[in-house]
Amino acid sequence: MPIYEYRCQNCGEFERMQKISEEPLKNCPNCKGEVQRLVSRSVGIAFKGPGFYKTDHGTAKDRARKINKERQKDNEAILDGDIKSYVKQSEETTRKIQEA
Repeated sequence: MPIYEYRCQNCGEFERMQKISEEPLKNCPNCKGEVQRLVSRSVGIAFKGPGFYKTDHGTAKDRARKINKERQKDNEAILDGDIKSYVKQSEETTRKIQEA
């Protein structure tokens, strides 16, 4: 639940944890004076775990380049006429693509 800041005309500022769906307070819980909800000046956000930074994941272009390099190895093996090497390289390429 978010914490909202309020300013009471009599008491000063205070904070209240409320659901987003709740209506803003109209009266101070201490003195019953009129309150105004403030726009927060500082918000603490914590990014935890993998996936939040650009460097956490390779781009689609990087993955495509890697796959293309593997496919080039397949093509070289078939052009050399070495079917056994082609089959082995092709299976390895397929495995690497599935892991990506």
